[in-house]
Amino acid sequence: MKKVAKGYRYQVLTAGVLVTLSMGAAAQDPAFSQFYANPLYMNPAMAGLEGPAKVYLGYRNQWPGATNPYSTYHASYDQYIDPLHGGLGIHVINDRQGGGIINTLSVDAIYAYHLKVSHELTVTGGFQLSVGHRNVKTSDLVLPSELLGAPGNTLYDYSALYPDFAVGFGAFYKYIYGGVAAHHLMEPNPTVLDDPNTRLARKYTAHIGAIIPIYEKRFGTEALQLSPNLVFFQQDIYQQLNYGLEVLFRGFVGGVWFRQDLLFSFGSLIFSAGYGNGQYRVRYSYDVKLSPPDLHIPTLGSHEISMVVLLENNHKSTKHRAIKSPKI
Repeated sequence: MKKVAKGYRYQVLTAGVLVTLSMGAAAQDPAFSQFYANPLYMNPAMAGLEGPAKVYLGYRNQWPGATNPYSTYHASYDQYIDPLHGGLGIHVINDRQGGGIINTLSVDAIYAYHLKVSHELTVTGGFQLSVGHRNVKTSDLVLPSELLGAPGNTLYDYSALYPDFAVGFGAFYKYIYGGVAAHHLMEPNPTVLDDPNTRLARKYTAHIGAIIPIYEKRFGTEALQLSPNLVFFQQDIYQQLNYGLEVLFRGFVGGVWFRQDLLFSFGSLIFSAGYGNGQYRVRYSYDVKLSPPDLHIPTLGSHEISMVVLLENNHKSTKHRAIKSPKI
């Protein structure tokens, strides 16, 4: 009975979250665990870093044991263009909540200017123009009787189209890289309500990391690479700190990250592994939710998978070389 009660309480919680979102309350952007597999989502200043055309495909399933309330698909394409002295990119993301009860689609067009300050230092600045669409279908929402009878729970369908903007800056020096970005600059309203509380809060991002080569002393050759990273997000009053260490060896990569807020009121361990060669890369990660001892909810995990394909340019650039940054 105790197990059933916990499961029922969790289903009520999940339904309550979806009801709140469907009524137009302010929401956070989807969170991912593979930050550098698709860097365009994190910072528009990272478009075109590798030079050749790059295609990315990604999928995240959050809380899979709770009838898949959150699933996100996204894809991107970016490439360095010599005449523009920078990278062009396009990013598409589809976030589905409650099996499509709440569906948010965004298409982002990105340009990043690359300034080569010296042989070892490159600075980039990016701008992103987006069109978003949110659709809510309450007819598919099944609620417990407690929520149906709660005052103020008036549910209705709606569809809203809205523009959005973002900017970002990056710096790459030897084996160290970092950047900052701001999304939802104008705080658009993804609902049909004329309420300032339903606007998308501006999101700030700061990230820094390194790719440190470890050499084999006897032969003086690079044996492996260590990559420590730190990524910080803030959106409205919500803060998220992600930090971890990854090891790269002959195309294989494995890492452990930790996600928390600044007050340590929540946390997740992120385990990931992948492989890449000169043209293809794949990676899988799993988030383990760290719940308080008195609240054991086994379904609060997340699966994420990504794939990257590099396409050779017909005319290879003689002016641009790949900037040192995480590749998988």
